[in-house]
Amino acid sequence: MSKPCLEIATYTSIEPVEADRQRQLAAGMAAKLPGFAGWLPLSGSTNATDRADVVGWTSLEAAHDAGKQVGTAEEFAPFRRSIDTFNGMGHFTLEVGGLPFMQPGDGIELGLFRLKPGISEEDLRSAHAHMVDRHLSRQSGWRGQRLAKLKDGIWADLAFAQSKEVAEAICASWSGNEDCEAFLAMIEPVSMQFGAIA
Repeated sequence: MSKPCLEIATYTSIEPVEADRQRQLAAGMAAKLPGFAGWLPLSGSTNATDRADVVGWTSLEAAHDAGKQVGTAEEFAPFRRSIDTFNGMGHFTLEVGGLPFMQPGDGIELGLFRLKPGISEEDLRSAHAHMVDRHLSRQSGWRGQRLAKLKDGIWADLAFAQSKEVAEAICASWSGNEDCEAFLAMIEPVSMQFGAIA
């Protein structure tokens, strides 16, 4: 089972304003690469040229493939040229479900439901994890997924995506998928909403 991955890179920039501009452009291009799940840009609190990028990927393989692109592709050359010293990079595993770094305009789906009689919380969580790992996390533009247990027996399935339209498309992809159908067989839907981060 592939697990979501956080990539943390630290470096110093040559000129902070231009470095920020190039980093923003690079993040936009990286968002189109397979497995992208978010980019959190950080700048030094005492040294204006210090940089750290925390980038989420749906798997370690996706992170490695993207690293090759960022390291060699011509469209990322201006970003590479904005770096003075590359200090290092590491990859870290996350729990299944992703860790979305949400930005304005990113999409969200909020599905509320109850468990059908006789369905245990353990069974629900297992089915949800299988659905996310085997299907949803492999969809283009998927950012992350979380279950939340609310009061009065209500559960929420929170899905994060590249945009509202992508969230809707991923939801439509549930139809006919064996793992999604297994999850749906356990629940009684209450409501579903789509929107975007403001």
